[in-house]
This record gives sequence, C-alpha cells and structure tokens, in this order.
Amino acid sequence: MKITYKKGRGDKIHVSVDGEYAFTVDEVYFYSLNLKENADITAEELKEITLKAGERRAYNYAVSLLSRREHTVKEITEKLKRKGYGQFCEKVTDRLVSEGYLSDERFAKLYVRELINLKGYGKRRIRDELYRKGISREIAEDAMNEAEMPENRLKELVEKKYMRYLNDEKGVQKTINALLRSGYSYGEIKDALREIADENDIFEVDDE
Repeated sequence: MKITYKKGRGDKIHVSVDGEYAFTVDEVYFYSLNLKENADITAEELKEITLKAGERRAYNYAVSLLSRREHTVKEITEKLKRKGYGQFCEKVTDRLVSEGYLSDERFAKLYVRELINLKGYGKRRIRDELYRKGISREIAEDAMNEAEMPENRLKELVEKKYMRYLNDEKGVQKTINALLRSGYSYGEIKDALREIADENDIFEVDDE
C-alpha cells in the first residue's frame, strides 16, 4: 500500500492510501511519522497510524474545549463520545489530567463560587449541581468547605428578588418554594424572612 497526502485547511493533512482517503491529522503529528510521498506501508502500520491519528484528534478536540472553559472529566468524556471518539476517552482524559489541563478539583472550586455569587444557590443545590457534573462527594465537600458563603447572603437574595412577593401569605409561600428549589433549608429561609419582617411591614412566615 502506498501513502499519498495533501495539505488541507489550517494545519490539516489529508492522507490517502492507494489513492483512497484514509484519515486527516494535524501536520505536527503527520510530519513526526517521517512518511514520504508514495512510501510503502503495511496493513499493521496503517492500523497503528490510524489509531494514533484518531487519538490525536480526540486529544486536540478536548484541548479546544478546555481552552474555552473548565470541564469535568465526565463532561469531556461525554463530549468525546458524542463526537465519535469513545474509544479514546480514557487515554485522553488520563493524559489531560496528568498534564494539568483537566481537573475536577479546580472545576469544583470555580463552579461553587459561580453558583454562590451568580446563581445565589444554597448548599444543597450547589451539592446537587456538582454531582450532576460528575464531581465526587469528597471533592464536592472539599470545594464547598473552602468556599466562603457571604454572610446574610440569603437575606440579601430575598431583598433583591422576592420583596415584592412578601405582602401576603401566597407570596410568602411562593418565595419559600423558590428558595427551597435554590437549595436553602426551611430553617434558613424562615430565619431570613423573620429578620426581614422585623425590618419591614410585611407578612411574616408562619411557625411550623
């Protein structure tokens, strides 16, 4: 079998075997193979090169994803599978972790801060969101323990988003339900509403 190739867009090299397209790979990897135009190649050599080319494409794809934002191992694995790189998931993610490009610990710390500061979530919802991203219980707890939950965060959240609902019992219940979905406990919510009720002429949450 004879190898031929031609330059594609960007850094892509399109490789053909006996005149039929075989695979595409980046030029750095291709030129590292030291293959010459019309060089003879065995079926075993072709299989190995093709496999390594696929792994290389999977790796480059994962790196491009990580250049845009942090991901978890689970997220990268799922995206590689959807792209057709399922057979390379473990090797690629292991390499990315060892190189420091992929870190569940780093992702968890950043994500916890985002969920606190931008979403206003409570601990229960934050924990659920981390689990959904594939973060282990141990890593999730470590990240949450490191994060600083702003003092009076819940009270400030109510004052910013829910004050207009606190004029009657229906509105208070609507607020409680929304905050429960955001991951706060009923006790935390009740304490915040009581504090606000003491400062404003609004309906107070019932004792239960």
